[in-house]
Amino acid sequence: MSAAVGSLDMVAEGLWRRMRDVAMAERGLERFAFAPETGDARSTGRLRDLAADPAALSVLARDVTLRALVAAADAVNYRLLLGLGRESVDLDGLSRALGLPPLAVTERINGLAQLGLAARDLERDGASETMAGRGLVALIEAISAGLGERCRAGLGTLP
Repeated sequence: MSAAVGSLDMVAEGLWRRMRDVAMAERGLERFAFAPETGDARSTGRLRDLAADPAALSVLARDVTLRALVAAADAVNYRLLLGLGRESVDLDGLSRALGLPPLAVTERINGLAQLGLAARDLERDGASETMAGRGLVALIEAISAGLGERCRAGLGTLP
C-alpha cells in the first residue's frame, strides 16, 4: 500500500472518529429534557434521518472533508500540524516557534480541534496530533515529494 493510500485511510478514519463524537453529542442533546417537569424531551430525529439518507451522508462527508482540507492547506495551520506530536506539545512553545501571539495559536489549535485535526489538552495548555491530522500531513508530504521529483526530473529538460 502506498503512503498516499495509507494517508487517505488515516484521514477518513480520523474524520469519522470526529464525526462520531459530534453525533454522540447530538444524540445526547436529542435525549436531553430541558424542562423535565413537562415531560417533553427534545427529540428531533436528525441522526435517524441522516443515517437513512445516503445523499445527505455524502454531502456531509464531502463538507467535513473539504473543511479539513482547507484548514490543513492554510500555511500557518500546516506549520502547527507539523509541530504537533503524539504527546501534548506546549502551546507557548508553538507560539514562539511560529512567531505568533499565544492567543492566535490557541485559536488556531481550537479550530483544528473542532475539525478533528488536533487534540486540545486543556489541563497542560497544549495540543497533540490526531489520526486525521497526521494523515493529512502525510498526504500533503507525499504529494509534495511526488511534485518535487517531477520538478527535479522535468525542469532540467525544458527547452
